[in-house]
Amino acid sequence: MRLSERIGEILGTVRQGLSKIQAKLHFPRGGSPRSRFIVAGIMLCGAVALIAVGVFGILKAQLDNDDSFLTGDLRAIIARTGHDEATPAATITPLPEEAAPTRMVIEKMGVDAPIITLGLNANSLPDVPNGPDMVAWYDFSAKPGQGSNAVFSGHVDWTVNGQPVTGVFWGLGELEEGDVVKLVLEDGGELPYRVTDNVTIKHDDPDGVKVMDKTPNDVITLISCGGNWAPDASNPLGGNYTHRVVVRAERVT
Repeated sequence: MRLSERIGEILGTVRQGLSKIQAKLHFPRGGSPRSRFIVAGIMLCGAVALIAVGVFGILKAQLDNDDSFLTGDLRAIIARTGHDEATPAATITPLPEEAAPTRMVIEKMGVDAPIITLGLNANSLPDVPNGPDMVAWYDFSAKPGQGSNAVFSGHVDWTVNGQPVTGVFWGLGELEEGDVVKLVLEDGGELPYRVTDNVTIKHDDPDGVKVMDKTPNDVITLISCGGNWAPDASNPLGGNYTHRVVVRAERVT
């Protein structure tokens, strides 16, 4: 159920509850303006309190367990990485050594961004770019063009001088099958990839990490945040997004 529908249910419940309270307490229809003002104030305070409690509750529930953002088939991507026993392991034919990628171009999203190299942080988690306008290639994944899975990440949004701005992967969830992602190499060449899958999963999906595993064919995997922002004071970043957007694209030869 969408958030707006849940809020509508809460408001309807509040109206019914206030009507019952008024009937039980026998609030007078007439009386002095002062008494009517006091009654109205009591009713208003009660309504505000009930709405605040209800909305807070559904917002928390929405953030903790919202399936409305889930799209695509994660299992289809994982199966093609060799995790599915029914998928035979393919022999990877080594490709000629490619020059390092320096930029990522996604015309549909209006993206022409520099690529930086990152790895794992002190907690053995993938590090993230320190800015909104760059894409990270992870050195624990395959080098692009070498016949396996090259993994990239970028931010969906960022804060500059206290103001929110869109990140390089703001429109990642809008990519569709057949859209093209190009990697521009340092020697001026290009590696084009065609999107095959676009899925949105929960941030704590235990199978999510498998999209970074090796593959029997030349692909790239783009990862960014999605869903809702869930504030969390214990998180060094102040919170976390509830979902992750994962795009898989295969090399066009």
